[in-house]
Amino acid sequence: MQTLGPSQKIATGFVSRSSDSGLTDAHQHAEDPRWQLAQRIAVSGTLGRSRLLADFLLYIVDRHIRDRADEITEQQIGILVFGRAEGYDASEDNIVRSYARNLRKRLEEYFATEGKQESLLLEIPRGGYAPSFSERKLETSPSSYNLTASELAAHTQTQASSEEAPAEAAKTASSAADPSTRPLETPEIVPGFPGYRESWKENLRRHPYWTSLMLCIGFALGLACAFLLPRPIMRHAVASPAIAESHKLWTQLFSSSHDTFIVPSDDGLIIMQSLIERPLPLANYVNGSYRTNLKRNDVPGASEILKLGKRRYTSVVDLDLVSRLSQVDDVVPERTIVRYARDLRMDDLRTGTAILIGSSESNPWIELFQPRMNFRFSFNPGNEKPSGIINSHPHPGESTIYGTPTENHTYGLIAYGPNLSGTGHVLIVAGLNTAGTEAAAKFLLSPSLMMGPLHRASSPRGGFEQFELLVGADNVASNAVSPQLIAERIGPQ
Repeated sequence: MQTLGPSQKIATGFVSRSSDSGLTDAHQHAEDPRWQLAQRIAVSGTLGRSRLLADFLLYIVDRHIRDRADEITEQQIGILVFGRAEGYDASEDNIVRSYARNLRKRLEEYFATEGKQESLLLEIPRGGYAPSFSERKLETSPSSYNLTASELAAHTQTQASSEEAPAEAAKTASSAADPSTRPLETPEIVPGFPGYRESWKENLRRHPYWTSLMLCIGFALGLACAFLLPRPIMRHAVASPAIAESHKLWTQLFSSSHDTFIVPSDDGLIIMQSLIERPLPLANYVNGSYRTNLKRNDVPGASEILKLGKRRYTSVVDLDLVSRLSQVDDVVPERTIVRYARDLRMDDLRTGTAILIGSSESNPWIELFQPRMNFRFSFNPGNEKPSGIINSHPHPGESTIYGTPTENHTYGLIAYGPNLSGTGHVLIVAGLNTAGTEAAAKFLLSPSLMMGPLHRASSPRGGFEQFELLVGADNVASNAVSPQLIAERIGPQ
């Protein structure tokens, strides 16, 4: 299997993919505060260890400092930062625009958290990719001469009290030595005498209406909590064991400390594979060579086939799952990114968490994780070899292959494990067809069905072990009905 390796970096900290890119002398402005700010942001936790975001930022700042704004274009960024081929069509490939939106969001987050003390502000105005720098007014703590009159009076009284403390102590000592100056002891106050104050228990006994008042206050506080506290907090506080297990899974996938990419399938790819290559290698999919090969090899009807490569098709099942995931209580909106399969990068699967939807035919990124899985997709043209989900190490009573879906039955797969660098997670929700993907999605979103597998996969260290769930379902008019667990694997395979 051919995969794309990371690009080589140069001393300045960003990628040089072209010998004439002019990035090798960035040390000339190493002392420039704008460059120093860009470097601090590039290595900050806010960028989430994303090499491509850091490369993007350093490239545009470098060109801005050199006064070479003509090179801060979508085409040049796509070629020099994202490794696109010379002359690629930016209208078909929106990778630069997608990362620019993410970078703008990360810059806002940086200056609100890690960089809140930065004196220089860096922004990327919308409508272009050139950076903008401006001086930033930092908030200073109020000094003593800015105190209000009441604060000044309190401060003065505190000082006076501290100065009078020794004299007061001496006066107390002399009073203790002279019996004539001692204060009279206060006699015990009993009920019926002036100054007697009832305890709260006696007050309730003598005034029963207080009990009703306290109950009303308690009821009102309960209603206030129910309506004013965030609903996720209330739901988790009274969650059933099944919901609690699902909540534990979602907190592993969605976090404020890393990006989560939800990646629906590229369904136009399935049609293209049936006309050109089947299956399509991931490397060809990533670099887009499967489209250029059509023209080079003079494939009949290439122009019509290429239209599939320009348009973005995905299934309603995938979109429904994306919508349902976005409504999960534990989702972190500012860290959740929906990215079409064609726009995902290898770097995203190293630095973030991903939810990959669809089969390996429609979402080739699944290919990266299949070697460490027991259940693997296998699609073979013709009838020489069966297609389906291969069971690499079948247990007693299990089949070696769960084959091509029929009109009455289909299969889906839910697989959870580490990302490419082991710093995040990957969840695969896939099927032999759209009904199979729907079966896996329905099973995943049903806490009562997921409770058993999640409980068995729970790790003593917290979180979950790697697991795979093979799901079967009735196929009624291309809709999954009554999904059920067929087989499972827990732990590395």
